[in-house]
Amino acid sequence: MNKRYFHDLKVFMVYTQLLGCILFLSACDSQPASDEPGQALVRVDGEEITVIQLNDELNRAKVQPDQIDQAKQQLLESMIDRQLMVAEAKRNQLDRAPNVMRAIERAKMQIIAQSYMQTTLNHVDEPTDAEISQYHNEHPELFENRNKYHLTFLRYPVNNLNDELNSAINSAQSISEATQLLDKNQISYLRDKMTRTTMDMPPQMIARLRETKQGEMFLVSENTTNLLVFVDNVENSPVSIEDARSQIFLYLLNQKRREAAQAAITQLRADAEIDYLHARQDTSSETEAEANTTVQSLSPLLDSEEDDKLLDDTLLQNESIERGISGLK
Repeated sequence: MNKRYFHDLKVFMVYTQLLGCILFLSACDSQPASDEPGQALVRVDGEEITVIQLNDELNRAKVQPDQIDQAKQQLLESMIDRQLMVAEAKRNQLDRAPNVMRAIERAKMQIIAQSYMQTTLNHVDEPTDAEISQYHNEHPELFENRNKYHLTFLRYPVNNLNDELNSAINSAQSISEATQLLDKNQISYLRDKMTRTTMDMPPQMIARLRETKQGEMFLVSENTTNLLVFVDNVENSPVSIEDARSQIFLYLLNQKRREAAQAAITQLRADAEIDYLHARQDTSSETEAEANTTVQSLSPLLDSEEDDKLLDDTLLQNESIERGISGLK
């Protein structure tokens, strides 16, 4: 009798606990979902924009620390606008359009390829002190014999110039003489000044300036414009290896990354079986050119967080001069 009683009591207690758990869980399910945003910053028609997404946008925009607070709100509003456009595009099935699908696939492949290349570049050794010293010693024109050039430039279109006027401008002995000719013929132009050192110029521009004395000028020819560069003054401005170390480091590091990227692509091509379905002349030079093209397409991975000013094409920081450098003659 007692055994039967205790058995029934135990069963009753088990069922009671089980019933209590069921009632508790039911009560939890009946409660409304929490409105705490957590990682979500905003919901756009039910789609969340999270802190992680916003931080990713901030990183990509390379926002300065003192501008983060202002940039956060601006970027968030931009992300809301983008989400609205994406949603509307999907409602209109634009995401299924052939050109959109091809673009998405291209972007996907590029991201995956960049991920592989980034993994490869992560194994590139940083420049050593010996390599930095060697580069410094081999390029005295950039450091010990560095010059500072004070330049005046004049940019003007060539489409409206006849041969006689073009010849007269090219024969001008000063920027002022050239501007007088342009003014007389009502041709617009841009005139400005700048100061650059040999550390801030590409090698071809350094060579051109070394051929030009103070008080002389030379012509840079572009596709649709000409550029006259007048050397106002030249100063000797040496820089020590200590002051130039960070720039040399960045330049050599980027150089190593480019070489590693090109070597990786070349090796992948050598290991792969590539069948061209149309007639094609297969030469090593073409293969190397294709590897260079691939490296250029992945060039964002080769860019440093800081500006590489050592041998960058920065005779002038404006659009006109940067295009003109490629037209040196």
